[in-house]
Amino acid sequence: LVLWLATLAALGAAFAFASSFNRRLLEPLNAAREAADSIASGDLRVRLPEPPADEIGQLISALRRMTEHLGRTIGSIKGSTEQIAVASAEIATGNGDLSRRTEQQASSLQQTSSSMEELTGTVSTNADNARQANQLALGASEVARRGGEVVEQVVETMGEISDSSRK
Repeated sequence: LVLWLATLAALGAAFAFASSFNRRLLEPLNAAREAADSIASGDLRVRLPEPPADEIGQLISALRRMTEHLGRTIGSIKGSTEQIAVASAEIATGNGDLSRRTEQQASSLQQTSSSMEELTGTVSTNADNARQANQLALGASEVARRGGEVVEQVVETMGEISDSSRK
């Protein structure tokens, strides 16, 4: 009976030791696994237990550092994304302004083109009028020359009449 009781006590102590050992070993490992699962699902707010001073503790410390680093990296990416969004909005506004100015320039060019066509028509009309005036001036010059010849003939005739009347 004593032997059975001693065996039962030894088994109970072994069970208590194994249970304590498992708790000491498995609880931090389970916490590390749960933290890794949370991080993998995108939750960086996970809180890790204080690490023991063994290899499991080193694993938990590494997970803690990784979580902090990922948090800083994601914060930096978020800030960069916001800056890109602001810059994109400014570029869109600039493109709109450029588009409006381009449309205004196109309208001004159309008006200038229309004015140039009117000016070309006016210059062409003026050139035609100048040719007609030149033709009229040439005609008038010819008439004046003939008139001068006629006047010379009249003067000669008057001179002959005057000579005849003296005779």
